[in-house]
Amino acid sequence: MLKLNGMPIDSIETPDYIKKLPSIYSILFPEGYEILPNTTELFELEFAFYEQSIISKEEIIKRGAFFKSVDGKLTNHYIICSNNSPLIWEGRSEITQAYFKEGNFSTGYASHGLFPYRGKFHPQLIKGILNVLKLQPGDVVLDPMCGSGTLNVEASTIGINSIGVEKSPFCVLMSRVKYESLKVSNTTLSDIINNQNKSYKILIKNKRLPKEFEFTNIFDPEKTITLLAFFDAMGYARRCAKSIDVLFPKVIKRYVAQITSFVEARDKLSLKIAKARFELGDAKSLPIDNDSIDGIITSPPYSFAIDYAENDRPQLEYLDYDITSLKDGMVGLKGKARKEKLDNYFEDMDKVLSEMARVLKIGKYAVIIIGSNDIQTGGIRLEKKIAEIAINHSFVLDQKIIKPIKGIQNTMKDEYILFFRKEGS
Repeated sequence: MLKLNGMPIDSIETPDYIKKLPSIYSILFPEGYEILPNTTELFELEFAFYEQSIISKEEIIKRGAFFKSVDGKLTNHYIICSNNSPLIWEGRSEITQAYFKEGNFSTGYASHGLFPYRGKFHPQLIKGILNVLKLQPGDVVLDPMCGSGTLNVEASTIGINSIGVEKSPFCVLMSRVKYESLKVSNTTLSDIINNQNKSYKILIKNKRLPKEFEFTNIFDPEKTITLLAFFDAMGYARRCAKSIDVLFPKVIKRYVAQITSFVEARDKLSLKIAKARFELGDAKSLPIDNDSIDGIITSPPYSFAIDYAENDRPQLEYLDYDITSLKDGMVGLKGKARKEKLDNYFEDMDKVLSEMARVLKIGKYAVIIIGSNDIQTGGIRLEKKIAEIAINHSFVLDQKIIKPIKGIQNTMKDEYILFFRKEGS
């Protein structure tokens, strides 16, 4: 039994003056605003406070990221997340189950649970940033290193158009599948289940992408969702002792259940999914016009912690891409010794920030989310170096927010959310 000054803690009464103190929630938020369950992190409360201060009650109900309800009316975010399928964590380890259950309102909703990519964005945070930036329907937001497409999914569900640019063809596929999954019909989902055995036999007998699953100008959601599930099972089999034969039926069942959960909420709320486009390209040379983007949210690759090309080797080889040549063009993967890697990384990021400044409209914001592992970088703080580089490209650092990293496994404790405003005449 825990004791304090020799007394059992359970027997110690809370003093009356403590009981009368207002809660942190009542101090931060006016009456009628109910925060989401498990919203306790300082950065979460900070973003919730900004949302309540910057956007209207009606907007919080439609697009807010950190509130359960306003004046008794449930938010769209709460409804979407409350409809999550429990299959997203079924059959996984206790640690993984706890991660997804605790992150019910922050990570596993909509199509984010499909192929949970290593080092990906915190989806709820991205929605909060979109709100803080006051981006509106019709605006265009860019992620020049889009990874698994988290920004595009979040922007699309609240009516904001988006562009995702990515060097890895596997990530472009993954991003587009997650986005297109937001728009599918129940008929498509039924077809995926009905044809899963036939599709699996075609995919498993080939070492390279079969002709039946090759990409065309017309996106086929049934085939591409099935292909991503196959890739997910392929990666899972690489990490555990189970075969793809055993894993694929479970993964495809989980995918369909998760997408169905969102589709039900989408139709109930009459959500209109905004446009998103994805480009296989280089953040150092963006295929985008000058001064055309209303906002940028991105996270440079944590290549010192994760070798993304090597991590995705089975999927990339199946898509018939050369890993070595791909690595040569990816930010953070060039070089052998630490100093050489860092020098190349900062040289590349200088070009990336130059391009971000070129395409962003004057007065608009580029938000960079970045963490540092002091051991891997030899004590160099990446967020400080990025801020120094950004200043040389007409950016002003207006705000910095620290976010602790939560995950099943990670090599960094904190991320820095840096709000850069583009200056101009």
